[in-house]
Amino acid sequence: METGVEEAETGRPLPIARIIAPRSVAVVGASDDVGKFGGRVIHYLLKHGFPGRILPINPNRATIRGLPAFPRASAAPEPPDVAILAVPASALEAQVADCAAAGVGACIVITGKLAEAGPAGAALQERVLAIARGARMRLVGPNCLGIFNPVDRAMLSSSLALEEDDYRPGGIGMVSQSGALMGTLLSFGHHHGARFSRCVSVGNQADLALEDFLDFLVTDDATRAIALYIEGLRDPRRFRALLGGARAAGKLVFIVKAGRSEAGAAAARSHTASLAGAFAAFEAVCRAEGAVVMQDPQAMVLAADAALRLPPWPAAGLGLAPIASSGGSTVTFADMLPGHGLRLARMADATRAVLARWMPESHIHLPVDTGSFHEGTSGDGLAECIRAFMADPDVGAVAVPMTTQPDMAGRAALLPPLARAGGKPLFYVMSAGKVGDASRVAMRAADFPFFDRVSDALAVMRALDEAAAGRAVPPAPERPAGMAPAPALPGGALTEGEAKRLVASCGIATTRETAVQSAEEAVAAAEAIGYPVVLKGVSRAVVHKSDAGLVRLDLRDDAALRAAFAEVSSRLGPDAEGCVVQEMARGEAELFLGAIHDPQFGPMVLVGAGGILVEVLQDVCMAPAPVSAEQARAMIEGLRVAPVLAGLRGRPADTGAAADTLSRLSWLAAELGPRLVELDINPLILRAAGQGAIAVDARATLAKEETP
Repeated sequence: METGVEEAETGRPLPIARIIAPRSVAVVGASDDVGKFGGRVIHYLLKHGFPGRILPINPNRATIRGLPAFPRASAAPEPPDVAILAVPASALEAQVADCAAAGVGACIVITGKLAEAGPAGAALQERVLAIARGARMRLVGPNCLGIFNPVDRAMLSSSLALEEDDYRPGGIGMVSQSGALMGTLLSFGHHHGARFSRCVSVGNQADLALEDFLDFLVTDDATRAIALYIEGLRDPRRFRALLGGARAAGKLVFIVKAGRSEAGAAAARSHTASLAGAFAAFEAVCRAEGAVVMQDPQAMVLAADAALRLPPWPAAGLGLAPIASSGGSTVTFADMLPGHGLRLARMADATRAVLARWMPESHIHLPVDTGSFHEGTSGDGLAECIRAFMADPDVGAVAVPMTTQPDMAGRAALLPPLARAGGKPLFYVMSAGKVGDASRVAMRAADFPFFDRVSDALAVMRALDEAAAGRAVPPAPERPAGMAPAPALPGGALTEGEAKRLVASCGIATTRETAVQSAEEAVAAAEAIGYPVVLKGVSRAVVHKSDAGLVRLDLRDDAALRAAFAEVSSRLGPDAEGCVVQEMARGEAELFLGAIHDPQFGPMVLVGAGGILVEVLQDVCMAPAPVSAEQARAMIEGLRVAPVLAGLRGRPADTGAAADTLSRLSWLAAELGPRLVELDINPLILRAAGQGAIAVDARATLAKEETP
């Protein structure tokens, strides 16, 4: 804070630390009426004990809420650090100009109907921004709900969430591009006992943006976990760097991103362009930097809270141990695990031995129904089983979905000490509605998280498991040996042969092939390569050759090749470039590899299940390029098709060669940069383990090189 004070006093723009925790606040549009925005702002500043000076601004009142009022900000006895503007849009420009003249450090503009409302509002927003910049005055908003700072008791907001009492400070920092949603999440989190540090609604981001406040939270000592609701990014590269900074600082970041659908994907030229949409790239970058992308904003807040108040998730990929007094609740809980990417733990023998003291051998399995205990459900038996789970090396967390039963509060109170002593997270779910309120009170008293819905608990478990996978910072990838400079190629869509020359330059194996213009040349090429062969028509205008009837596979003699050449030639258009004869490659499995230059985040690489159904299966993993062979292998192992690659019938495919190929492709994408618009290798055929992989087909589009 002291650094911020010095900066403010030397005439520099007010730093974010002082905007979030100001010494003095002017409320422009202040009122005694809490039904008005300005009235609520004054009310909440007083209600939550703002320690600084409050300066109500209203030309028609001498006092407001017992405080001296002033007709305008420039009439206040001192320039306030922050002015909160809750005035009609028609009055906004004049009020911002007055704040600028008064030497206000920053304006929090609650006023809406600006850029979000159309051209006239956008023009007003630009004028307001120009005034602020001319005075070196910062803006939060407009169209925002302000700042919520329990640490410094600075509730600079009109949100009805501030009707809640006792917002004790905690470690969750939040930035939201929706003000109403932020208020909802604050109230929801408060109900569950979550505690916040500093939360900001950024609105239209005319000046200060989400990235600016994220930057502050990354270095803020009071913030230990971060939640972000994002609709769009102003500076994606900076955003990625800040996520990396949060991981380096040991702060987990949980994100909900609006706008997941990918309009226009059906018109994409390649599989890569179809699969690597804006949201997929965003999610891949977040994953690469250890942040967790979730679907539900409320679950996001619960995940940030659980990350702070529960023992840490031990390691990614561990199983769960559900235990409850209802067979129905435990079974349905277990049934929901696969849909959330989770699994039941595999009990160790020592764990089974403990459970054998309480239940018949026939009932020793997960999930555990304590109703099967010899003497019925008991607190002692529940506690001893949980201790055994906490010691089991395959158990990542214990889940207790409690149903209605006698003394729910007493049973709930047993759980927090067991979790803290065991050192693993324990997820308590009380979904019984109002009758479970006493157990919720018990959890709040123990400062321990609880969940009202099983789905919320499972979403949080999945998030913490992903966070555990992303905790460690991977070493920087090293450029593979044997990569040559990319060949000189034209801009636009490449032929398959040109695309293969491109991928071959980085050391990726490709099928042998010969370009031919006649049946005689085709036969000569096949005899040189060796039957069986593949014949393909070559045309830059054709995206999917198989769909156009331009591919013939497994041709085993001259007659078959001549017939195929006649058929394919008849289907080629006037812009065709002849045919190619290729070796017929075979292997154990097929993968799809792709690369693209994302306009926001730069080069990206993809891997997925190969073949003609790649877009239908949607079994794809994406990452920012470049990646190491180790990272590439982890991407491949994360695919749903991974068990097939491992060899369901005892014939594992060469996933090591596939990982090397993916790494090389990622380096090609990184080094070509914006020139590589998109590239597919489909399929990459994986031979048996130790025998390599080979690119059978490739397609690419290059941007035209700019002339000096």
